[in-house]
Amino acid sequence: MFVQEVALVSETTRVKTRELMRVGAALQKQAARDFEPIWSVPATIDVFERLEDVPIGYWPVIIRDDIGFQGAAGTHLDQDGQPFALVQADEPWSLTASHEVLEMLADPFGNRVIAGDSIMPGQGQVEYLVEVCDPSEAAEFAYSVNGILVSDFYCPSFFDPLAVAGVRYSFVGAIKGPRQVLSGGYLSWHNPVDDHWYQARFFGPKLTFHDLGKFDDESSAMSLREWVDQRSYDARRAYTGSAVTIQKTAVQAARDRGQLYAKSTRSRARRWRTYTKKLLGRRQQAQGARKRSGR
Repeated sequence: MFVQEVALVSETTRVKTRELMRVGAALQKQAARDFEPIWSVPATIDVFERLEDVPIGYWPVIIRDDIGFQGAAGTHLDQDGQPFALVQADEPWSLTASHEVLEMLADPFGNRVIAGDSIMPGQGQVEYLVEVCDPSEAAEFAYSVNGILVSDFYCPSFFDPLAVAGVRYSFVGAIKGPRQVLSGGYLSWHNPVDDHWYQARFFGPKLTFHDLGKFDDESSAMSLREWVDQRSYDARRAYTGSAVTIQKTAVQAARDRGQLYAKSTRSRARRWRTYTKKLLGRRQQAQGARKRSGR
């Protein structure tokens, strides 16, 4: 089985190597502990100081001050057709990085679809674009790993035909049934009847449906995910601006948990240093005793 290799790189002075390494460790744990058992995609997430240090074959997730979009510009394909992602260095950038890493692992090239019944009235079977974090992407549905805020993601059961008691539809359990879109989230699909792409958005008081048009020859230079994200960017930006209070509350709660986690790690570090000092002291005493005895 191939192991997907992802590189986390900061190209901004706002995200220091120390912070980058803490987030990288959290994303690695999320990928190995939470995501792989559900999606069967083994991966490593490694931190590098510079893009020049990233080995050939890794997919980079690049943190920058300005990527032209608020939050994440999504997963792109480079000139060789290989995936990479851009993340803006705004709080909570760890949540955005988690979102991009997981979607890159589930669908590296941004074109994977799964058939299912449409959630839009009047449509039959459609093809859903696999974007594992989008329906529950809001910060209020996120969770913490090592005190770092990371994204919820849906499970393959998300595309089941019917809801069944006891089935897990997203990792944190926020999604309660197949193809449910939560507040702040969205879901995209292709309707083969009219060859149009559609999107369900929960960017206000209720779920709304939107016709995104056709993915035509002029759009073929980009992935489906990139094309869809471009057509929902304005709506997502407007919602993000209106949901600032909700996001700040979720981010502050995560920051509080992170401070408690840091308190624990600092205490453990002090114990390690104390024990190391004692261990070295005992060795020095033993060496001194051997010298005095002439051995």
